[in-house]
Amino acid sequence: MQFQNDIVLITGGASGIGEATAQLFVERGARVIVADLDGQRGRELQKKMGGKLEFYQVDVTNEEQVQRLFAYVEEKYGVLDILHNNAAYSLSKTLWDTTVEDWDKVMCVNLKGYFLCAKYALELLKKSRHGAIVCTASELGVVGCVESLAYNTSKGGVLQFVKSLALELAPYQIRVNAVCPSGTVTPAFIRDMSRTGNYEKECEELVATYPLGRLGQPEDIAKAVAFLASEESSFVTGTHLMVDGGFVAQ
Repeated sequence: MQFQNDIVLITGGASGIGEATAQLFVERGARVIVADLDGQRGRELQKKMGGKLEFYQVDVTNEEQVQRLFAYVEEKYGVLDILHNNAAYSLSKTLWDTTVEDWDKVMCVNLKGYFLCAKYALELLKKSRHGAIVCTASELGVVGCVESLAYNTSKGGVLQFVKSLALELAPYQIRVNAVCPSGTVTPAFIRDMSRTGNYEKECEELVATYPLGRLGQPEDIAKAVAFLASEESSFVTGTHLMVDGGFVAQ
């Protein structure tokens, strides 16, 4: 799974799963653009990678900003081989605690952002010999749980987005798939699991539900993204890969 000189764009790539995926693609020869709202983390990552990765600050929910992002990619590279739709907003609230503003923000980042990036990446992906879109969904798009209504709904929407978009883009030989992580140690995960004030206890209880007996690491998900983006999965489209320690197999 080498990506020598492939052009890869990763949204939400300045931390967590996106950062691990960006580093993996760089190690495997790709030219990576990390698109993220967090300018400080993005610039730090660009500096850390020593010119092998570039950062572009963008709000993926803003259509004009997304248009400018892909206009920049077109001007500089002329093509896009892989889009990793990964930017997300996590929210842990019940129905009665979720405000309309909460709901709208989750749907805007987790669904509208994926739609806008796919829409404006399309013409560039058509120019690739092996265009691919990989979306980060979640095990919570497949199964339900309490205190995560808006997030779960958005991730279920990502899975339908992937299926439908895969069919639309198949005539162009552009593949569209999703990864579905379970609990993965990222800044957002740590924040959510710390809300009760007992991070270790919350993690222990969660790990007890995973057959493989551990939490996911960002690198676990990055490897799955790389597989779905690579020619190793050239006959795979419109589906999702569970990277969940066996949770949904129970």
